[in-house]
Amino acid sequence: MAIKLAVPVLRVADVARSLEWYRGCLGFVGDPFPAAPPYAFAILRHGPVELMVRRGLPPVRPPPPPYDWDVYLRLEGSRFREVFAAFNARAIVNRRLERMFYGLAEFEITDPDGYVICLSQLLEDASDLPTPAG
Repeated sequence: MAIKLAVPVLRVADVARSLEWYRGCLGFVGDPFPAAPPYAFAILRHGPVELMVRRGLPPVRPPPPPYDWDVYLRLEGSRFREVFAAFNARAIVNRRLERMFYGLAEFEITDPDGYVICLSQLLEDASDLPTPAG
């Protein structure tokens, strides 16, 4: 048996709020259930990527330290630094843009329920970026 896809399911306080945030920040489209609010569940899609959100209590935890993300998204395109700058201006970045030892550039943002999302991309020239401390 071959596994074709793994889809994270996040418990969120308000499915409609999460739909709007993931749509506005990351460009996901959503299929909520039921058809009218209050929604209990939604499947979010961005090309071949899927993420599910389900109404419930998000985990209660202290703010996670850097590099302790919940969702990892690899991006493509020529605007990665611009994306970082836009999120930084919205004050949702919780780890700076860094060049990782394995060749990717990464930063982390936090959604309204406290889930940490690591955004990464292979940049042609990332030599100017800082590396992780320690």
